[in-house]
Amino acid sequence: MKYNILLLFCILSITSFAQTQTDSTQTDSTQIIEEDYSLYADVVDAPSDAKKKVYVTQKIIGLSPTKLISLGFDFVGSHSIEVDKIGNSSSSTANVASNNGTRFAANFPVISNNKMILSLGVNYLDFNYNIDNPIKKDNAFIYSLSQYKLNSYGVNATFFKPFNDKLFGIIQFSTDHNNAGLINQFNTNGLKYSGAVIIGRKPHDRLQYGIGLTRTYRGGALIYLPIAMYNYTFKSKKWGLEILLPARANLRYTVNSRNLLFAGFEVEGNSYYMKPMVDEFKLGFDNLQLHRSEIRPRLTYEFSLYKFIWMSVQTGYRLAYKFNVDNVDYTDKPNVMDNNLNDSYYFNVSINLVSP
Repeated sequence: MKYNILLLFCILSITSFAQTQTDSTQTDSTQIIEEDYSLYADVVDAPSDAKKKVYVTQKIIGLSPTKLISLGFDFVGSHSIEVDKIGNSSSSTANVASNNGTRFAANFPVISNNKMILSLGVNYLDFNYNIDNPIKKDNAFIYSLSQYKLNSYGVNATFFKPFNDKLFGIIQFSTDHNNAGLINQFNTNGLKYSGAVIIGRKPHDRLQYGIGLTRTYRGGALIYLPIAMYNYTFKSKKWGLEILLPARANLRYTVNSRNLLFAGFEVEGNSYYMKPMVDEFKLGFDNLQLHRSEIRPRLTYEFSLYKFIWMSVQTGYRLAYKFNVDNVDYTDKPNVMDNNLNDSYYFNVSINLVSP
């Protein structure tokens, strides 16, 4: 009996030990091998940088800072003007003691992300011709020019659209009102519409180039022209090119991050409605337009005054290209007045708020 009890005890102990070991092994095996995959049913792969589409940016290394707000003053030295006859006014020559004006521009991005940039802006520009002793009866054009500023004001929009990491497009559009007279003398004959479209490529961070088409008044009268853009910074990062032909071209030298030097040229011009000549002199023309255009070879020094406040000092020579008067309602006829504006030196100074 004693041995039977002892044997039963041993059997129970072994069984209990075996069950304990088996349960422990099963528990460890379950923790290591089995996994509840239903916990991940709603999880998706996190996007990696390699799968994101990369878009090209609008700037290159070393490019001069973008002017968000600019207020400037323009001065042209003394020169003469030879004016054609019109109506009862005889041809004449006058001396312009000086030609000065104010320039203002503001431009801000209203939408800016890696897929597009939309910027809107406003601008104002005027020219005041200080003519010695103008006599009203001598010539209608000289008198009107001496008594009234040429002014231009308007709005513009620029749309930059990257297509991928190399290609991009630019669309620019502007509406301006140009006239001789007071700024509040609005007339639809003074409205001018300009624009440009460019398709470009940016192979690397020091180069971008493109070609396109523009509708412009830079030559005085309305004209459609092909355009070419080329911005390049050399490997040294000291020298660079900023070119938009035929409008302008600059060779850039970077003294340091706060001081830039430029040598180049710009073509500027517009068409102005000569309201005083139409209203006051009764010449028999309803839409007389002054086609003003000039080429400005120049040297420019731009530097930081304080953080993002910069100053620009520019000097050069103004080469008059066109200063004729036309009655644009009759485009098949020659100019009403073939005038000759002589060349002179000029300088320009401006205070600018630039982008970071």
